Amino acid sequence: MNAFLNPAPTKWTANLLSIIRFVVGAMFIQHGTEKLWAFPSGRVDHNFTQIHGIAGPIEFLGGILLMLGLFTRPTAFILCGEMAVAYFHSWAPRGFFPIMNGGEGSVAYCYTFLWLVFAGAGPLSLDHLLQKRHKNVSQSFPIAGAPVRT
Repeated sequence: MNAFLNPAPTKWTANLLSIIRFVVGAMFIQHGTEKLWAFPSGRVDHNFTQIHGIAGPIEFLGGILLMLGLFTRPTAFILCGEMAVAYFHSWAPRGFFPIMNGGEGSVAYCYTFLWLVFAGAGPLSLDHLLQKRHKNVSQSFPIAGAPVRT
């Protein structure tokens, strides 16, 4: 019974992190495309001096970067902040509880992005490939004067 309540992490744990990151990024792109091009539905908002107008490019680019798993931690940090601002600017004034004010999506995205800030991109990402490449290059060409690890 204890193994069921506290299962050991498996190889699927890391891969599932990558899958969740990809799916959330794909869903988030839609928020950007509806603001930029009214696709699949929505209103176009090109007033980039306003919060709602600048959200479109942030959401579109942020969703793409999340799907690729490129710069995941800083991207997730920016998107987490954007969703916090969206909640307190657009939803919280309508009432205290997110289920009643319509802001549960913003809250769920905000905490998912916060989780990605700390969890990272996972193994199925460009971040992971770049990290492996950097590790291989730094081992091949150590900095002059630095101790060489064997």
